[in-house]
Amino acid sequence: MASAERRLLVLGGFALSVVLFFVVYKPWNLASDFMIGAPVGRDFVNFWTGGHLALTGRLDLLVNFAGYNDFIATTFDHHNPLDERIFSYPPHILPFLVPFAALPFIPATLLWTALNVWLVDRAVCLLAPDAPALRLAACLSPAVVTMVAFGHFGGALAFLAVYALTRADARPAVSGICLALMSVKPQFALGLGVFLLLTGRWRPVVWALPATACLVGLSLVAFGLEPWINFVKWTMPFHAEVLSVYAREALWTVVSLYSALRLMGFSAAAGYGVQCVYAMVALIGAAALAIRCGMTPRVVALGLFAVLAALPYFANYDLAIIAPALTVALFADRPGESRPFLTFVPATLLWMAPVCSSAFDALSLPVVSLGVSAVLLLALYGQAIACRRAAPSVPGLAVAGRMTSGKA
Repeated sequence: MASAERRLLVLGGFALSVVLFFVVYKPWNLASDFMIGAPVGRDFVNFWTGGHLALTGRLDLLVNFAGYNDFIATTFDHHNPLDERIFSYPPHILPFLVPFAALPFIPATLLWTALNVWLVDRAVCLLAPDAPALRLAACLSPAVVTMVAFGHFGGALAFLAVYALTRADARPAVSGICLALMSVKPQFALGLGVFLLLTGRWRPVVWALPATACLVGLSLVAFGLEPWINFVKWTMPFHAEVLSVYAREALWTVVSLYSALRLMGFSAAAGYGVQCVYAMVALIGAAALAIRCGMTPRVVALGLFAVLAALPYFANYDLAIIAPALTVALFADRPGESRPFLTFVPATLLWMAPVCSSAFDALSLPVVSLGVSAVLLLALYGQAIACRRAAPSVPGLAVAGRMTSGKA
């Protein structure tokens, strides 16, 4: 990609994200329908509330739909019956939320936001240690701006996932701990574990099992068994029903292939069937590239992209998980890799997807969901051709060896 195109994509994407942030999200209006209690981090209210309820011993409210929303409405003076929410994470996330809940809400929100943006920066450093321009580009990406607006922890997941993939061979135990920490978002951790197994990197997965058990044990010691019983009996079935029935008002940020098919009128069975086939193609294709080429930044980007796209439920702010690797794959100079990772049009679609999804969602058009799914297949095909043509002497493959060994 030419330098002018890179600048246009980065600066244009950031400018459009900022315009959307101020025009649609209205951060100055804390009594609006979008922001709750702080000018950024709309959904951080769930994380802070979960930690607060854990601190005060009121964990029963996590599975009390009416009580949970009444607590949020009263605490944050946010009385909007159309903005009902649930706490959707497994109980072993609570020990990580309690320190934030011990702070006042706005300082906690700002600390959470800064930490996740910093971890996006650190994830880029794992792939390109001496590239400050790439670190800035990743932090300005529409995916990261969207993550900041919604208050999710894509930066933490990005850092853990990139570390787990690039250091799986050299440091399997630490990579396994990273995978275990990601189990607070279980569907993503499971997908990444499957991807590692498909590439033959089974040792981090083995290490992740006792590490995850320790995290679960910590939550049991701290909060007892009841939150886990409630999570299995109420939270998981609730989410399954929302996804199967396709409650569009609750899934308006979702950009998966499954959501596109449901929006087009297909049944849940058809949507899940196509999603499963797509998931197998994407994961196996990305794993084959990893085996052949090693964990280069491009392969890491495609691996994380495949893991995310394989899920029937992932939102536009979740694209922040792939933002660091995608930034390096798109914009870093790669001597010997003559074929571009993506040409300008599909690169623009993928880079702009988080901010464009809101506009197309308002029109009930699954353009972004279908486009993102197609771009992954296009990128996998392009890299497969590039890998087939590459010779062992190509510098890019030497980089792959260093990345795989954990020395890069």
